[in-house]
Amino acid sequence: MRPLRALSIVLAFTAALGLIFGTAGFTAMEAQRGLAVNVTNDASAYLGYVPLTDEVHDGEPTAVVEYRNQFGTALDEFDVAVSIADPGSTEVAIESVDSPSSLDEGTAAAVNVTLRCPEREPVSLLFEADGSGGGVSVSLDRVHTVTCVPKGPTVTGIRFDDAANGRALVDGRHGEVTANVWVAETPPVEEAEDLTEVSFDGATPFDTSTKIRRQVNTVPSSTVGGNWKIVAVEFPDRNLTYLHPEWNEGAYDTPKAGGGVAYDGTVDEAFLLNASVDGGEVVEAGEED
Repeated sequence: MRPLRALSIVLAFTAALGLIFGTAGFTAMEAQRGLAVNVTNDASAYLGYVPLTDEVHDGEPTAVVEYRNQFGTALDEFDVAVSIADPGSTEVAIESVDSPSSLDEGTAAAVNVTLRCPEREPVSLLFEADGSGGGVSVSLDRVHTVTCVPKGPTVTGIRFDDAANGRALVDGRHGEVTANVWVAETPPVEEAEDLTEVSFDGATPFDTSTKIRRQVNTVPSSTVGGNWKIVAVEFPDRNLTYLHPEWNEGAYDTPKAGGGVAYDGTVDEAFLLNASVDGGEVVEAGEED
């Protein structure tokens, strides 16, 4: 048989199958299209996919994407799994996901995601959808990047005024946050034996627009007297603490003004009494070069 005749027979057979079954007549349909973003015709595909927002606020359920059933049958079983595409590269966490369990023919439904984030940060979310019903099965994976916006301001540092006072530096607007202010009651020339922790939480929040000393003096639970200096300001929600740049294992080399030195973690009295700032880093006793 000549090649041209063979090709004609194949094309005729294919056309006949199309007439018999139609374009939606598959008993199984694989719509997996990988993880590429902004693929054309997502909205008009059999299983339509449409991003709804690029911004999610901390703790607020938000409709992030929408799925549309454009098959000629209901998807009686429908599941969407949402995860962070690269979990090791972000501090954003998924608190909850609310997605439809089925999609009637011709209907659309959104996937609501609640995120938690200590600071403003973009995060790539992986949406893995699987549906079946009426002899049809479909799978679709997509990645959509949103920016998680924290409830309060993002503290970027502490500016100390000769250790007697200071203020928080923030990204964006000032506001209220949770914080612990660690102070030495008598500014130590020699090493201090103990420190005082003054806590600011939901009942008495720390106001980033107000200087530190005024707030410590007005906290009812504060037991510090009038003669004290700031050792460190701790932000437990962000797992971050800023120490005075001249702090040296219970004393100040020179309690002068300067920018706080960041320590990635929360602290306690024992840690601070054995910590010092060396070369722009926070180190514990015995760790210095």
